[in-house]
Amino acid sequence: MRSNFKPATQRQLRVGEQIRHILADCFQRGNVPKDFLDCPPVSVMEVKISPDFSYCKAYISVLSIEPATATDLAKALNKQAGFFRKIVGTKIRLRLTPEIHFLADGAQEEADRIDALLASEKVQRDLTAVHDDEESDG
Repeated sequence: MRSNFKPATQRQLRVGEQIRHILADCFQRGNVPKDFLDCPPVSVMEVKISPDFSYCKAYISVLSIEPATATDLAKALNKQAGFFRKIVGTKIRLRLTPEIHFLADGAQEEADRIDALLASEKVQRDLTAVHDDEESDG
């Protein structure tokens, strides 16, 4: 079975990073639509851009206690994506300004899930058994 996945080119990575910096600067300086002026602090974690540079995904993380906040904010930001696309278009030189789609970055939730799994009783018991076996062999 052959996969159509191709790794990102250097240019895609560079342009994605430039867009990430532009979006992060917008959130940091408060250059957002007035609906988002009172939102919690937002971090733009990563921007992945399509091979034809017409579409990009911006992964955001919100500094709040509730993980659902990032998902809700991403949905709201997608409604205002044209505002951010206009800002990106004025600050970056591309033939076509990419359409921006905001997504919640799930890395922190995944890390928390893995930490909880590693701290579970079953895993600790297995680790203790492996450690005891190593000491008896040595």
